[in-house]
Amino acid sequence: MENKVNRCPGCKRTNCSNCGIFQKLNTNKQIRVNFPESFSPQPGRGLGISFDVGTTTLAGMLWDLEKGKLLDAETRSNPQAAFGADVVSRIQAAAEGSDKLEKMQTLIIEKLDELAVMMVERLARAEYTEEKDIRKVTIAGNTAMCEILMGIRPEGLFRAPFTPDYKEIVCKEGRELGFSFLKDAEVVVLPPIGGYVGADALAVYCYVNQKAKGGKTLAVDIGTNGEILLLCGEQRYACSAAAGPALEGGAVRQGMRAAKGAVDMVSLNGRFPMQDIVCRVIGGGKPAGICGSGLVDAAALLYKIGVLDQTGYMRSGKEAKEAGVPDRIGRRIETIDGTARFLLTDQANPVYLYPSDVRQFQLSISAIRTGIELLLEKAGIQAKDLDEVYLAGAFGCYISIESGKAIGLFPEVPVEKIVQAGNLAGTGAAMALLSEETLQSLTEERESFVHVELAQENAFRERFLEHMNFPLKF
Repeated sequence: MENKVNRCPGCKRTNCSNCGIFQKLNTNKQIRVNFPESFSPQPGRGLGISFDVGTTTLAGMLWDLEKGKLLDAETRSNPQAAFGADVVSRIQAAAEGSDKLEKMQTLIIEKLDELAVMMVERLARAEYTEEKDIRKVTIAGNTAMCEILMGIRPEGLFRAPFTPDYKEIVCKEGRELGFSFLKDAEVVVLPPIGGYVGADALAVYCYVNQKAKGGKTLAVDIGTNGEILLLCGEQRYACSAAAGPALEGGAVRQGMRAAKGAVDMVSLNGRFPMQDIVCRVIGGGKPAGICGSGLVDAAALLYKIGVLDQTGYMRSGKEAKEAGVPDRIGRRIETIDGTARFLLTDQANPVYLYPSDVRQFQLSISAIRTGIELLLEKAGIQAKDLDEVYLAGAFGCYISIESGKAIGLFPEVPVEKIVQAGNLAGTGAAMALLSEETLQSLTEERESFVHVELAQENAFRERFLEHMNFPLKF
């Protein structure tokens, strides 16, 4: 799809007002793709699909290989959620026995086939007259998702030293993996960098490396499993931070994906002492829960006001009043069985923030921040030396930078250096689909990384505990 024509990526109309198809597409994956200026697609034949296989979400993009043109996009939840919300649970399930592994592989293959069918059928309804055969598919995902998709038992990821069970680009006919609709396509699974730093991280690197141009660049792909890349001239470092599902709405009592009904922004309205909380809801209707970006806003705002202290402790109504919290906001604090909870919305459609939510959130934030700091130390540079910081993934695309800085997610980097770049894993997978040169360079590129296993770093535990607290400065 070209940016020149402002059409809905769902129904294709120019006057669409967020139709149902658009809502499904506009969940938590980027739809439009902006390649680096230096990237040049190599013309091919027929159609191709690039898939970003995430622990939580699957995203597919349909391409005209001859023109290098994006034709359609679709996202769906990963059906493997029944085996666990996080990647470690999936690995344990897949490693337990062949029955579970086979079931998990079948679920993911069938869902990707379904995404392909939906996109091609919409293309047919749009009276697309070019060749409609799907000739090539590229797949990027974390190491566990890619191994399960290929039917590989993830034994190397199950125990230390956490090594991938495949290391090179894998090319197979779709039927060999169990695809039905895509059975005749060449399916290319991109390689991992190492351990939990998977092919999705390498796909992010595809994009960032062409943008960095030899500078000092940090890229953070924030999801259930957060990957962190640091490029310093010829030096390349990578690590994986077990952020957990909180930033994607998991492990939070009223958490949900960034879909219709989710609180995605929390702000303060009015002047002291008449200030109050205001929430934005995706789709504009009744709130049903809170997604990752809303969680960051809520935590940052409640910390700044004084409802939360530096450790993340949620004050009671009495304690909040003593801390100078405005009365209107203080009245939103409810105590149930001796535990406080904070009402973000209204009593008619209540969405609460609980102390356990804050704790899950702090675990996620601390894991990512610690990973960033340890990579910077490995490279011998400080945050102020960075030229750019790329935030990838849906969470990174929609998070408030100011809120992220307030709760300590980012190191001390000027706001103007932070780029919210969207789904770079999907973009990198598309670059590998559209350029044979880019695809063939990936194995060589992955070998140039220093893979840092955070759990084996002596400073990890101390730093992790340190960053569990919110910063003293806002």
